[in-house]
Amino acid sequence: MDPRGDASRLRLLYDLGCAFAARTDLDELVTLVVEKCCDTFGAEGASVLRRDPETDELYFPYVVADDPAVAEKLAGMRFPADQGIAGAVVQSGRSILVEDAAADARINREADRLTGITTRSLLAAPLTTHQGTIGVLQLVNRRGGTFTADDLGFLESLAGSVAVAIENAELVRQLKASEGRLRTQVGVLRRDLARHDRFTEIVGTSPAMAEVFRLMESAAPTPITVLIQGESGTGKELVARGIHKASERAEGPFIAVNCAALAENLLESELFGHRRGSFTGAMNDRVGLFEAAKSGTIFLDEVGEMPAVMQAKLLRVLQEGEVVPVGDNRPRRVDARVISATNRDLAAQVRLGACREDLYYRIAGFPIGLPPLRERREDILPIAARMLVATAERYKKRITGFDQSAVDLLVRYDWPGNVRELQNEIERGTALARNDESIGAAHLSAKLRGGDAEPRSTVAPGGDADASDGRAPRRAGAGTVPLPSFRDARTAFEADFITKTLAASGGNITRAAQMMGLSRVALQKKMKEYGLR
Repeated sequence: MDPRGDASRLRLLYDLGCAFAARTDLDELVTLVVEKCCDTFGAEGASVLRRDPETDELYFPYVVADDPAVAEKLAGMRFPADQGIAGAVVQSGRSILVEDAAADARINREADRLTGITTRSLLAAPLTTHQGTIGVLQLVNRRGGTFTADDLGFLESLAGSVAVAIENAELVRQLKASEGRLRTQVGVLRRDLARHDRFTEIVGTSPAMAEVFRLMESAAPTPITVLIQGESGTGKELVARGIHKASERAEGPFIAVNCAALAENLLESELFGHRRGSFTGAMNDRVGLFEAAKSGTIFLDEVGEMPAVMQAKLLRVLQEGEVVPVGDNRPRRVDARVISATNRDLAAQVRLGACREDLYYRIAGFPIGLPPLRERREDILPIAARMLVATAERYKKRITGFDQSAVDLLVRYDWPGNVRELQNEIERGTALARNDESIGAAHLSAKLRGGDAEPRSTVAPGGDADASDGRAPRRAGAGTVPLPSFRDARTAFEADFITKTLAASGGNITRAAQMMGLSRVALQKKMKEYGLR
């Protein structure tokens, strides 16, 4: 009989019953079980060993010992699930009492060598659920004596309740993880809806784009990591989404993250998640984007901007297929395809030491280069036409197309901002054009017209020709651009001024209004009037 008496054991049952009813956090629950068992049985050490079904190994996720160093050493130990006393318990499904460990050949001597502790006596009971034996509850070295058959019977009955509590806690953890993934996915989708243009399809008939489509078709059905390279605004995310939609993971989530937009500490939490209390403000556990992208694709945009420390952690994910949340020490398996994108020359970055060579070869398994818009001018008008239809619908306007003066400017311009810059021009033109009017040169920005603030008139005030060059006057409509009305000129200026001020304020309407000397309400009315929302 335990020298602490039946009262001690009844107290243990009461405390654990209360804990099973009140606690759903797996780590807190099992740690409490191990601590209470160690104290009640008067053991020098107690542990819960779990069986890893993927590797068929036993490991020590929960250990309590007189010496904290022992727990740390055992935390990294793994051994086959058919070895040691714990292995015998897993194989047989029955509890085991070892009164004289020195005489028992089944004892795992490696644990003693690792910790420097000599096992004298041992109790081990299976943790059995409807899934089978999921682990072992084990006690080592009773202080002042050895464990007895009575101890074994009590531990065996206790282990059944512990196993059910662990199973329930794991179900709760899985539900919370699923909820966390769904919340993260919904949040990402909402951000996507808020920031993406209506233009969501890749348009292109040029030879350069035909090659891009060919590469996308080849990459889509395989799990290979893809690196999309191209200038800013060329549509790298559209290509990544296209590959995802054509892959076997199309039913899974597509989650995009801009690696350049987050500080290093925030990026790690965003990608890998964090545990509650791991840093100031971490009030709850958070599922990272890699876990949220389960069975889908995670798109790492601007991966070339990732700090060196994060490069090493990303490499581990790609090599091992697992992440370690901030504040945790146990890895979690992830199942997400990785597609990366960059506007940098990563090979040159490797030579400069700014990018890890091993990471480069991991993410660049299948490179796809996107040509800039100036190298596929035959695609400019089809893209612009598609954008115009979508933008006019969004602005609730009837725009008849582009006149020849606008077509000439659109095709001639080099588009350093690529498709994104073209979209901005279509937005501007649609805002300035009237219903049932086509977009002309007057509706496009000065940079497309060669730097002029507005197109110059060919007719002087009063109707006289501007004949300073000695030529006969030309009528508007005969190959020239007519002078816009005062109202159109003012509208063009105000819309352009508001657009630029909003850009300078980072999209903050209150700050932009202050910069322009307007009230927030007045600015919002102007934005609504010009379709700039």
